[in-house]
Amino acid sequence: MLEPANAELFNQRVLDAVKRSPTHVNCVVVTAEPVTSVDVTAADALVELHDNLENASIQLCFAEMKDPVKDKLKRFGLFARFGEKNFFATIDEVVNAYYATQRAEL
Repeated sequence: MLEPANAELFNQRVLDAVKRSPTHVNCVVVTAEPVTSVDVTAADALVELHDNLENASIQLCFAEMKDPVKDKLKRFGLFARFGEKNFFATIDEVVNAYYATQRAEL
């Protein structure tokens, strides 16, 4: 389960990693396989992270998220807010989609 305190720490670590990156970050991928549940407070933290990244023109994607967690995000209205296209079954799918997008922009 993504606990509220852990969610806030997670957000801060992601934003710190983006800030410290020596190159521009275009996309952040959350490998969500270990997450077994999301409560309202954790969902709010994900919205905050999404909004902060979006304001910096950084895409937030999720990989390997379990169906029950996706179902909760759907109930909270977040699956639609984050965009179904940003949820991937595997990390390979995210990487392939990212590279396809980058090649298309060249």
